[in-house]
Amino acid sequence: MEDIFNEQNLQSETLDIQKYIDALRHRWWVVLAITFALTIPWFIYVKKQPPVYKSEVWISFDNVSGDTSDDLIQSRMLRLKSRSFAEEVTAELGLTLELLDETSNRYISRFDFFSAFSTTHNPVPGVYKLIYYPTGYCTFYHDALRLDSLKFEQMVDTTVHYNGLKFSLKPTAFENQRTILFRINNFRGTVSSLRAREEVNFNRLGDVMSISLEDKDPMIASQTVNLLADIFIKQSKELSQDQMQERLDFLNERARVSRLELEKIEEQLKSFNFDHPLGLTDETKSAVDALKILELDSSRIDFQKKELQQFLNKFDSQNLNVNIDDLGHYIFRQIAALEAFADDSEMDMAKSQLNDYDRQKTSLQRERGLPDSNEDVIEISTKISDVEMMILTLAQSKLGDLNDELRNIRQQMREKQAILNRLPSEQVKMYNLDRQWRVKQQIYSKNFELLNEAELAAAVGSDNGRIIDEAVPVPYPVSASKKKKGAIGGGVALIIGLMSVLVSEALDKRIKTRTDIKRYLQLPILGVIPKVKFDDYELQDSEKAKSVSSQIVTHDYSPTPIGEAYRSLRTSILFNKSIGEIKTLAIGSVAPGEGKSFTAANLGITLAQQKSKTLLVDADLRRGVLHNSFNCPKKPGLTNYLTGVVPLDTILNETYIPNLTVITCGSLLPNPSELLGSDRMKRFIEGVRQRFDFVIFDTPPLMAASDAVILSTLVDGVLVLVRSGMTNRNHVAQKLELFNNLQTNVLGVLLNCAGVEVAHDGYSYYRY
Repeated sequence: MEDIFNEQNLQSETLDIQKYIDALRHRWWVVLAITFALTIPWFIYVKKQPPVYKSEVWISFDNVSGDTSDDLIQSRMLRLKSRSFAEEVTAELGLTLELLDETSNRYISRFDFFSAFSTTHNPVPGVYKLIYYPTGYCTFYHDALRLDSLKFEQMVDTTVHYNGLKFSLKPTAFENQRTILFRINNFRGTVSSLRAREEVNFNRLGDVMSISLEDKDPMIASQTVNLLADIFIKQSKELSQDQMQERLDFLNERARVSRLELEKIEEQLKSFNFDHPLGLTDETKSAVDALKILELDSSRIDFQKKELQQFLNKFDSQNLNVNIDDLGHYIFRQIAALEAFADDSEMDMAKSQLNDYDRQKTSLQRERGLPDSNEDVIEISTKISDVEMMILTLAQSKLGDLNDELRNIRQQMREKQAILNRLPSEQVKMYNLDRQWRVKQQIYSKNFELLNEAELAAAVGSDNGRIIDEAVPVPYPVSASKKKKGAIGGGVALIIGLMSVLVSEALDKRIKTRTDIKRYLQLPILGVIPKVKFDDYELQDSEKAKSVSSQIVTHDYSPTPIGEAYRSLRTSILFNKSIGEIKTLAIGSVAPGEGKSFTAANLGITLAQQKSKTLLVDADLRRGVLHNSFNCPKKPGLTNYLTGVVPLDTILNETYIPNLTVITCGSLLPNPSELLGSDRMKRFIEGVRQRFDFVIFDTPPLMAASDAVILSTLVDGVLVLVRSGMTNRNHVAQKLELFNNLQTNVLGVLLNCAGVEVAHDGYSYYRY
């Protein structure tokens, strides 16, 4: 049983996929229509965009060791992509400037009008206008506000300062026009745009870096990357020099103090040896050596503590949750590399995570060109901040551990010293002087070694960069840019078209195929009727009743698809082993217009054609239409019999179809449901069962009345009709629940108005 269940689930999943494949195959024109509707405007938009130019500058780094670590590359990347660099470049080159054509708003190069243009870090945004008058004066406006009026020569020879703008005009600025119109964009937005357009790449060794930038103006593109490279090299050197100088000062002071202490203890030891020519015993020497090791450990830990404290002092503990500048990011990585964490597994893990996140952020910004405002970049930046805070926490904890360790060592030193203090005073003093001399000598040697290393690093420099290939204005735009944007737009449009069809198919609750019936209704399919094309088939209710007679499509025995479909339905009802013997059948549907009366009439004809005495009863006592189908009088009918007005023989109408008798609905009454559930209705059914071989009841829609549910308890079986492409599967399932608590026999489902390819593969035989 479990294997069968799994097999059914697998088949259902396969059918689901096939459903969407069929939807795409049948509605391919929708996909193409949406794709073209979105792609054509996008292509027009891309084509109208001004050309984009790309400039590139190359920087080489001198590395003494011949190896560049990932940490150094990430540090360079962080500095280059920082906001401070972008702000300085934006202000220096006045990138917030956007020149406009007063008539067409087309892009114009600034170099046609300005010989120099820059801004502060907070220029006043808005539209500005320079108007030249024949008198030789030039008036400067901000929106509608007049800022100043100066002689044109003054604007050429000197720099004008207003609203955070600094510029001078070219002598030929007003040769072709009398007005210069430009806009100053938001400074922060321009900085973000610049950072998003930067592209940085390193070679395999990491000692050569390229910076590229795309812009609508080739001159601006080249100037921007050159200035960005200059600022990067300058600030990198300053940052490196500041860090080196700070470490040199620290080590110089340590070396100076240790040298003075060593000279002092040497003088004391020399004087003591001159006055007391005695040596140390073996026991005393052993104690001296133990205390000397403790004192060396104390000096080493004290050095690590002060070095770590020097970095931690750069952070303000009250503002750690505020934005950390580029120096702060650099310090975190320096802390992780300190000697104090040489054997710290937690710090090693944090350092490894930080390197990984730095590489991921670089990949997002460099390879995919994502801005800082992108969700993925924000997420990885948050992870970097979390690791940096972890490093800070580990550093603060380490500082406490060093203090504890230093206290423990000094306690041990005091205990050793107390033991030695019990020796004769001359020996104690000799021991102390000898121990101190040895310790001071090693401390001085270590400090002098560190100082020499730092001086060598400062002399040769570890991060000296120089421009090896300046950016120059390129004469040709980036041709692949528009093609790439166009291709991306077309691809997105195609995806939207495909998704529109797939989503509409997923949201479509209409029953269309056999598969839908099996999956959602879980009832057997007794037949599938193809759609019949009548000019007025879609008419509803009273208008439809006028044309029903033309819908009797099975009266002439013709081998048509529709006729064969009803004969197949007849066979399913009469000879299906799972159904058993059926003499009375109710045909119902969920909503009006699904073809219930049409089906009842044609099924009755096919049964009569098999020489079976068939009775067709119009049990739709509200809006019955079968009297029009067979040209019979509407009254008297079923309602007249059920109310006792006329006997049964009076309402039996013989039709022009041999063996087919019709009972019409009769007069309209206000209580049809009560009549159908009455005892007289039960006697009526028993009576017609004896006189006819087969009785078919045409019932009202389930959405309109409960008559079909009442009648289902009195007949042998119920046939539920659904119309392909119209009946809502949820409505059918909801109405079928009405039969669950009753003693009814729902035989199965008839799918009406299906396409020929859905109805039966063999129907193509008739289409020659």
